[in-house]
Amino acid sequence: MSKKLTKYLAIIMAVFTVMLCMVGCGSSETAPEDRVYIEESDFDAALHDGDAFKGKWIKITGQVFSVEKDGDTIAIQAWYDIENYDQSFLVYADKESVGAVKEDDFISVDGEIAGTFTGENMLGGEVTLLEINAETVVVGGYDDVYAPAESTKEIGETKDQYGLSVTLDRVEFAKNEARVYITVKNDTGDSASVYTYSAKAIQDGKQFEHEYNYYTEDLDIDEVLDGATKEGVIRFKGLDPDKPFKLTIEAYSDNWDLEIEDFVFEVE
Repeated sequence: MSKKLTKYLAIIMAVFTVMLCMVGCGSSETAPEDRVYIEESDFDAALHDGDAFKGKWIKITGQVFSVEKDGDTIAIQAWYDIENYDQSFLVYADKESVGAVKEDDFISVDGEIAGTFTGENMLGGEVTLLEINAETVVVGGYDDVYAPAESTKEIGETKDQYGLSVTLDRVEFAKNEARVYITVKNDTGDSASVYTYSAKAIQDGKQFEHEYNYYTEDLDIDEVLDGATKEGVIRFKGLDPDKPFKLTIEAYSDNWDLEIEDFVFEVE
């Protein structure tokens, strides 16, 4: 079963007609200094039993799969476990404060736990969700909302061969991956190819392969025409941000007289 089909079936199982409860969306009488936020280690328990954490606060991220609007209130259903389309939660917010939000967007929610919502899915089964009255909902993409950089190494190192240059701009380390940003410029007089999809990293003697991220719209750098510049992102899972690594990127020129070697960068 394809991942896309798995996602579709999961949504069908979970989406139901949301009867928007008259809750204090986006508002709370709890002063900021009196708020008690639950730890991430408690998220699993809260997602299964919101009533046990009612009145406490949570900062949680997820991917949207349903949006319902009723007047000034918006109800958003999202997956917390985005890889398995599991552990969904329900967010109430003021429509004006959220702005445009749609299916597949990523959200970061800061709000008060209202308890457990119980409803019926499209197949007639009972569904229970963690219910949150949001104070703020930030909408965006995977990199900036769901997995923002926890640390960044600014590099700005350029290597050039015969007018084909590769610049290692920076490396971002998020909780699930390392993101390597590069810029390629071709002034060789001929078309060239820089293969980001086959890029490799070596750290502590272990080789890491470039991994695609299903939730982003990265485009591999392949052919670069003469006079053109392209930017790209190379993603690796498992790199330690506190240790150096070596990055290797393959490149070729349509002019076979130019013997272009791999571009190699040492990242400290």
